Amino acid sequence: MTRQVGVAQAALGFTVNSLGACLVLLAADLDTPPENLAWLASSFGAGLLVVGGAGSVLLRSGSRPALFAAALVTTAGAVLLATGAAAAVAAAGALLLGLGAAGIVLVTPALLRGPGAAAGLARANAVGSVSAILGPPAIGALEAAGADGRLALLLAVPPLLFLAADTRPRAASPVDAEGPTPAPSSTAGRSFPAGDTSPAGKDPSGAPAPAADAGTRGRTRRTAGAWAAIVAAVSVEFCFTIWATARLRDTGLSDGGSAAAATAFLVGMAAGRLAAARLVGRGFPVIPAGCGLAAAGTLLVALPGAPAPVAAGLALAGLGVAPLYPVTLAGLVGVPGLTATRSAAYGALASGTAILAAPTGIAVLGAALDLRAALLIAVLPLAAGLAAATGLPPLLARSRT
Repeated sequence: MTRQVGVAQAALGFTVNSLGACLVLLAADLDTPPENLAWLASSFGAGLLVVGGAGSVLLRSGSRPALFAAALVTTAGAVLLATGAAAAVAAAGALLLGLGAAGIVLVTPALLRGPGAAAGLARANAVGSVSAILGPPAIGALEAAGADGRLALLLAVPPLLFLAADTRPRAASPVDAEGPTPAPSSTAGRSFPAGDTSPAGKDPSGAPAPAADAGTRGRTRRTAGAWAAIVAAVSVEFCFTIWATARLRDTGLSDGGSAAAATAFLVGMAAGRLAAARLVGRGFPVIPAGCGLAAAGTLLVALPGAPAPVAAGLALAGLGVAPLYPVTLAGLVGVPGLTATRSAAYGALASGTAILAAPTGIAVLGAALDLRAALLIAVLPLAAGLAAATGLPPLLARSRT
């Protein structure tokens, strides 16, 4: 399971975080402004909505078949997007890549439930962030050498095919991803397998569930708060993931140079997620601190006109954004009484909503004003709202378990 999650997150990070650079290069190939290709950035979000809505069906036979299918679909999408010379072919590739990557996102929290979910999710996302660092520089290097930078996406094909081979359906009994599994009475502190939920009346750490969560109403409120927190966290992240390259190009860098310099955000993300796995276990307030760093980084990205301070702002923003998604997702996974299938599906829906809304909103604002103003208008209120949300104390408390 650890190997499969690691390979899946590495492929996910490389491909999804290359979309912003591919958007710029494809726009140049088609002689159109990058804002006109917002559909490319939205393909991942659309895929998340699809798999989130069909989560109970996709995970019915367990996580292995779902991960197998996701690996193959992502492979097909990466090949088409990398090699497609026509807009229709590239669009098909982007949609398949987004759908397959969404399947990986759906499966991951189902595999990493249990005590310490926030730290486990932070480590898994750290693998993706480290891999993502390689994407834009590889694209930029190919572009500088005179080749089509999108061909760098083909580097993700071998690990994806290995993942498909490693997770191909076997005769073993599938994991029940929906219902709770009977467990011995001495379950406190035990890590539950993928697809299991905690025993009735307890959260995934084995501790008694709070009285407020005893009924459906309390669980619904808690789920809604955790869902909204994920939407805000992912919205902030993808404002930078998709538009960092375009913002750097506005400072005067070439297409290849801006794609390479956009790695600053991914470096910050990787460092932040490696640290977050330790910090969440020590009670450090990672959400407020991360939102503060993200806001400071946004100011540096939006206000200067030179590439160096913009790249520094991207690194600072990445450092702050890094823990937001894994900690808020852990809050959703840890809602007592919420099954593995439902929490995975709700998490995918939350991410899809954010990824569709935030980059597209930036594109609309950027067309009406400019990209600098769009980032300020979109990111700062989201970061402030997430930091001040009343649901954060329970999320942070649960992440420390």
